[in-house]
Amino acid sequence: MRKYFMVSLGILFSVLAKAQTMEEAIQFIKYERFESAKKILQPLAATNAMANYYYGLSVLGADNGNSTIAKEIFQKYPEDAANMAGLARVMFIENKAPEAMSMLTKVIAKAKRKDYLPLKYAADAINYTDGGDPNVAISWYKKAMEVERTGELHLALGDVYRKIQGGGGDAMNNFEYGETFADTKSMANYKMGNLWYAAKNYDSALIKYAKASEYDSKNPLPFNDLANAYNKINKYAKAKENIERYLPLSDNTTDDQIRYANVLYLSKNYPDAINKMKELIGKGIEKPYMYRVIGYSQYETKDYANALVNMEKLFAKQDPKKIIPLDYFYFGKILLRDSTKKAMASEQFEKGIAIDTTQDKAPVLRTIAETYYEAEDYASSAKWYRQLAESQYPTRDDRDLWWAGYMSYYSNDLPTAEQMFTKYSQSNPSEPLGVLWLAKTNEKAKDKDFKNGSASALYNQWLGMVSESDAAKKKDFTKAYTYLAMLAYNTNNKENVKKYADKLVLFNPEDDTAKQLLKALPAMK
Repeated sequence: MRKYFMVSLGILFSVLAKAQTMEEAIQFIKYERFESAKKILQPLAATNAMANYYYGLSVLGADNGNSTIAKEIFQKYPEDAANMAGLARVMFIENKAPEAMSMLTKVIAKAKRKDYLPLKYAADAINYTDGGDPNVAISWYKKAMEVERTGELHLALGDVYRKIQGGGGDAMNNFEYGETFADTKSMANYKMGNLWYAAKNYDSALIKYAKASEYDSKNPLPFNDLANAYNKINKYAKAKENIERYLPLSDNTTDDQIRYANVLYLSKNYPDAINKMKELIGKGIEKPYMYRVIGYSQYETKDYANALVNMEKLFAKQDPKKIIPLDYFYFGKILLRDSTKKAMASEQFEKGIAIDTTQDKAPVLRTIAETYYEAEDYASSAKWYRQLAESQYPTRDDRDLWWAGYMSYYSNDLPTAEQMFTKYSQSNPSEPLGVLWLAKTNEKAKDKDFKNGSASALYNQWLGMVSESDAAKKKDFTKAYTYLAMLAYNTNNKENVKKYADKLVLFNPEDDTAKQLLKALPAMK
């Protein structure tokens, strides 16, 4: 009896150990620790269909979506509902959506009155791959909830609502329900943080990420996203602190190391980002997008020659479909710094604009215009500012009209400058700035010799809109009074010569123009 008891106890402990190990592996998958999950699940998969299913999922997560290996894994249990759903995921990845949906129809047919899991496996296959109808997944999740309402189902339902336009409210509701279950509190807060982050409400995202890590200190995901959120609100030291908390909790894989380097770049730790990527490349780990981080960072540290080399490597090695708009924008900015290649920059900017799918391109156009301004190519800057100023993008600003005029003024395109300043003044009639620059443009274009008075009314209009006590405008007051004083001298208006020369003296007793005019005053008729 004792012998049989000990054998039975051993079997019981073995089953419990396996269950605990499987649970741990599933948690690793949720936390994107796919390598750790693989190590646990691979030996279990040979005799356990459920372990095999999760092993296939860990392979899809760890090996950059390696569907070939995952397919072989799922095929080991061809009649098991979970593994059939795994095969459907592979079919979606292979762009075989009709075949995938046919397979999932067979999966849900296996659902019994009190067994909702086949419904969840099928819905997950649509939810966590592309190609299926999210509404079908929603209906299956809801049907599963008729059997049992769990935190996991609410989180999954929230995830699939995020795939539907306007589904953010339903997603948040489900994540909030998920928070009421003890086993999903951490992930529910993490997912709520992601919703706030996507809505660019970074302060609310930070609160949720912090709560996620409080509920489970072993969850690495919030620390990575805390780092990203801190970057968005320019708290770079906090960003670096959190990504360094993320690494020990992760599997510290190559992808984790690259993620770390990306945050170093985003938090403006450019030398560290460069060194980290070079360290990985030196170990024989090379992925094309690593040159992106190096090139971007070298541009920011003004190492333009090496930045050019690494951006050229990126374009040579990266799949053209994976080139992003920012690659073209950075490449263009780098080319602008090379006097022999400046002419090529515009083409890169145009390519970036062409593939940029954001609805509001105003920030990008503004950055390009500013880049040309910094490179002292005022004509090109004016072109981009004008394109922005005349667009209908939501964040286009009237000040873009002024900048278009300002750059046109300094590139001697005075008709365009006058047109832009006029539009700016019409949109902002109480703003003196547009009137001042209209006056300057009229002076430069039509009255360089101070004789016909074409800028006189505009300078006087501007003087009526500002206070002489504004010390910041000293240079502008000097410009206006110099014009008016010289015009008075050339038109033999002795009274106005005295008036405006005295004004110049008030701003600068040593003003040469004022001295000469006052010296010439007695000889005037």
